[in-house]
Amino acid sequence: MPAPTEQIGTTAPAAPHSAPPFARGPVLLLAGLVTALLLLISSRYGYLSDELYFIAAGKYPDWGYMDQQPLVPLLAAGLDAAFPGSLLALRTPAALVTALGIVLTALITRELGGDRRAQFLAACAYALSPWLLLSGHWLAAATLEPPQWLLLLWLVVRWTRVRSDALLLAAGAVAAVGVQTKFQIALLCFTLVLGVLIAGPREMLKRRLLWTGVGVAAVASAPALAWQAANGWPALDMGRIVDAENARPLFLPTALLYSGVVVGAVLCCLGVWFLLRDEQLRPVRFLAWVSIALLAFYVIAGGRPNYLAGLYGMLFAAAAAGLGNRRARGGRWSWVAWPAYLLSALLPLALLPIYPLPVIARHPQLAAFSRMYETGWPELTETVARSYHALPPDVRERTAIVGESYTVTGAMDALGPRYGLPRVYSPHRGYWFFGVPPDSATAVLYVGSTRPLQRYFAHEQQLDTVRTRLDVVDIAQGIAVTRYDEPVMPWSRLWPLIRAG
Repeated sequence: MPAPTEQIGTTAPAAPHSAPPFARGPVLLLAGLVTALLLLISSRYGYLSDELYFIAAGKYPDWGYMDQQPLVPLLAAGLDAAFPGSLLALRTPAALVTALGIVLTALITRELGGDRRAQFLAACAYALSPWLLLSGHWLAAATLEPPQWLLLLWLVVRWTRVRSDALLLAAGAVAAVGVQTKFQIALLCFTLVLGVLIAGPREMLKRRLLWTGVGVAAVASAPALAWQAANGWPALDMGRIVDAENARPLFLPTALLYSGVVVGAVLCCLGVWFLLRDEQLRPVRFLAWVSIALLAFYVIAGGRPNYLAGLYGMLFAAAAAGLGNRRARGGRWSWVAWPAYLLSALLPLALLPIYPLPVIARHPQLAAFSRMYETGWPELTETVARSYHALPPDVRERTAIVGESYTVTGAMDALGPRYGLPRVYSPHRGYWFFGVPPDSATAVLYVGSTRPLQRYFAHEQQLDTVRTRLDVVDIAQGIAVTRYDEPVMPWSRLWPLIRAG
């Protein structure tokens, strides 16, 4: 019987090929072990400075912020309200989405034709990425973003195999959630379209449900874009700040370091290579152009190296699948040896907060990142509260508390109610949008190491200095609490003059 004639103007869908079996047992066991580890250490040290900022920012709900989108602040504030002071509750979503990233990496490997061993190797690379594992210890936008990218990429990659357009609509829904986390997912979507235009399959761009999904994401991003427009596009100012904080020549080396000292960096490079050269990966060659375009954008426009973390799992998957293809064709270097994985485990485990604070005090090089950003915040808040409550009642009533940075102010804002502190203010970054001290505040407790208020007040007196537990060196250590009296102008005029980037 002859085949039915195709309708004019339509494209016959590619016949889906079967994917290898999913390495369910090993991958889920790995994801479970990583989740257990992250939950086990969730209450070590204390809040990350950004976590305190998110809890505080959630008390000022809005459609957008200078440096964030609404999802993480609202989630952090909601969890803190439901489980006050519980680091375990606050960080459980971070541990779960990190486990999701491990599973999605294996699933993408499967869609690319990788067998069970390739899936497990790619999943292990994700679990051993210093950035992905360390950020899984915190609730932050940078923690939620990589699994969101991976979920979107998995849906698109799966579409290339099964050609079910519902997957493209689902990808749009993921993007709609992603823009409530960070705007960068819009760049991922743009580079996906660009990559498909360059390398195909171009019929993807003709699918109605793809553009329906794009419309869903666009509608979801409209409130945040309206907030940005109404406030002078502060996200662009934040972009300039980020660019100034990072050295562009070091962007790629640092991004590779974040992916993994040995295994991660090698697999990222191999992933791009195989996507460009391996014929069995030709249907998803557009993913190579996505990676190249995003790298070029962040190097040229500026960005933090972790902005590429959402691509790590996909590149690990492409490398593992490509190495599996080489093994099947008799290649001599079929996969990265397990000793390399063991070596790669040293850095992420060294970064995690697994050491007791007395050990950290004697050996400050251990867990340096966690030590700097997760300790000292209760002591800082207690020091400020002691100075505030020592003021005469009539002075206290007209005193505003102002923090030098969003980290310092977020700590006082989130932890302050436990110590009887009033609302706090800061001219730094996103905090500038949360409000200005009232003109009735003719005295200030300024918490910070710099002295931007000195020229605007008649009197200055340092009241105290923060001392943290065991004299562990961290951001809070040594910060001064200074009292200022008699401003030369009202706060409504003073606030714009001391606005900080």
